Amino acid sequence: MMRRWFDGSALLYWLLIGLVLFAYMAPVYVAITQTFPLHDVAPPLALNLLALVVLLATYKPVWRWVQPRVHHVVYAADEPNIDVIGQISNTLAGAPSDSSMLATIAETIAQIVKVPYVQVGLLDGTTAAVGTARPALVYTRVDITYGAVLVGWLEVGSRLPGEPLTNGEYQLLNHLARQVGITLHAAQLNEALQASREQIVTAREEERRRIRRDLHDGLGPTLAGLRMQLSALRHSLRSDPDTAEIVLDSLRDDVRAATADIRRLVYDLRPPLLDEHGLLGSIRHLSNILDGATLTLDAPATLPLLPAAVEVAVYRIASEAVQNVAKHANASACTVQLALDVHMLTLRVTDNGTGLPNDYTAGVGFASMRERAAELGGQLVIEPVPGGGTCIMATIPCRVRV
Repeated sequence: MMRRWFDGSALLYWLLIGLVLFAYMAPVYVAITQTFPLHDVAPPLALNLLALVVLLATYKPVWRWVQPRVHHVVYAADEPNIDVIGQISNTLAGAPSDSSMLATIAETIAQIVKVPYVQVGLLDGTTAAVGTARPALVYTRVDITYGAVLVGWLEVGSRLPGEPLTNGEYQLLNHLARQVGITLHAAQLNEALQASREQIVTAREEERRRIRRDLHDGLGPTLAGLRMQLSALRHSLRSDPDTAEIVLDSLRDDVRAATADIRRLVYDLRPPLLDEHGLLGSIRHLSNILDGATLTLDAPATLPLLPAAVEVAVYRIASEAVQNVAKHANASACTVQLALDVHMLTLRVTDNGTGLPNDYTAGVGFASMRERAAELGGQLVIEPVPGGGTCIMATIPCRVRV
């Protein structure tokens, strides 16, 4: 920051200070020393001393009056200059999208507004400052926003002790804060997108690990056992038919178990009912879960083509909710409602059972449903129904043509 005292603005500042003080001191000195003009005779020593005393006595008040005005002429901006705003826009466009961005923003604003201290902070507590904060300075703080969203804050120290920034400079800071808000909001969105991608990759790898474990620990040993039994069957088929029959029965049981494992793996990836009957037909099949209660589906006659992830999430949430009704609600009726518009799909599962107990705490099933909705940017709530019963409502963003 010290290099600012040697740039063109600083040189102009000191020249103007010198000119103004000279313009004041020279006439005062001449007026005092030439009060009694004597041709070809130097002014008396007493007049020189009087002039010096007057100048020393008035120097500090004159300096206090001159300095802020010269500061304003050299540094201040009365209006938000479009070139200045464009300058910071260009600088921020090339700013790095990491922790050094705040330092770049603070340095850029300090250079543009020509102030000795700038601090930029985010809502998470991250800050970056340029210059040295001094108690004598007057600090101006403005919010950094993006639309109606508060992103952070900007604090600027005045150039002179006790001299706040002008109204024009305050307006400029607000304009700069809006430009900074766009950049910081974009950076935060980029970080959120990167975090989302990492979560997707992590979830995908976890799913692959689970499938690998199931294949290696479950289906793999079963198939290896089948191979060994087939070898034993080959040797005993002619020589010992009774033993061969026992081996065949064991083979049949092992094949049945392997088939069940394969079906379970396939179901975990995507419920086969969705491919066979669609989302509406799959939900209707949930009536088989209810014991003595009726299931009513309130939905459009046909649904548009939904994203596969949305179909799976809606079906699994509805399935878990209906299972909860069958296990805990003691209900005689359950209604599944589906509503779809151009932006959102809403699922409601309502029953007329005993409702939630007063000491109810969310369990694993509710957490699973909520996570499925959150993965797609939606949300899920559970609430009592007036008159008795429970309603589980999930809203999931879904852009389709209806």
